[in-house]
Amino acid sequence: MFKNHNSKPAGNVAWLCLILLTLLLSFGLSWLMLLPLDFAYQWFYGVIEIDQHIAQFGPENYIKNSFELTTQAERFDLFSAIVTAIHHQGVGLDELVYHNAEGMPIATLLTHEEVVHLQDVAILLEQIKVLLIISVVLFVGLLSCIYRSNQLIPTFSSMLFTVLVFLVLVIALVFIIGPYDVFYKLHVWAFPAEHKWFFYYEESLMSTMMKAPDLFGYIAVLLLAIALPVFVLIMWLIRRIILLKNNQGLAR
Repeated sequence: MFKNHNSKPAGNVAWLCLILLTLLLSFGLSWLMLLPLDFAYQWFYGVIEIDQHIAQFGPENYIKNSFELTTQAERFDLFSAIVTAIHHQGVGLDELVYHNAEGMPIATLLTHEEVVHLQDVAILLEQIKVLLIISVVLFVGLLSCIYRSNQLIPTFSSMLFTVLVFLVLVIALVFIIGPYDVFYKLHVWAFPAEHKWFFYYEESLMSTMMKAPDLFGYIAVLLLAIALPVFVLIMWLIRRIILLKNNQGLAR
């Protein structure tokens, strides 16, 4: 996979681990870049016709009524509030209220079961945050070892090829299993069995305003589209730094 014929197997393993850690951190950075943009919800709102989705299923909700009377700006604000809440331990989820076009409150947005689910999402995000922190520590430690070891550096093309092969295999596996089946399985594994996470549009304004799971698929593609150039930039910088250090060593 790596094109340095003089490199040792241990060195190849170290670089492979570094590449995978960099990819993981690139997704983390991609997430942080999209967070202030509410994961491009306002853009996807038009792309996947969420307004029409709300117009269809809002009146059919038998728990919360009149959500179809909300304005587009109100829906954007509600989605943003949910994003903020799940990144702050779920605080304030049960207080979200939607209003009609005149600004009069209609009802609270979320049912108790939806609040519990989103609190589970908040817990999951905290666990992912811990994973990313550990990954940063491992990344720095591994990079330091590689920097001091004077190992030969894999070519940039081989690094990119490694990541592309990995991503293609993962994406192929998702489509072989089925995106909806993968979505279902991930939720089964990630959330407590006694907590509800699947909500029909007719019972959930949350699912309706997100057009779940379609929105999540588009967000995943956007995360990937940002993570790849971030990965390329990080690996390019790493190679430049180590090559500069090796060249300085040879010049002495």
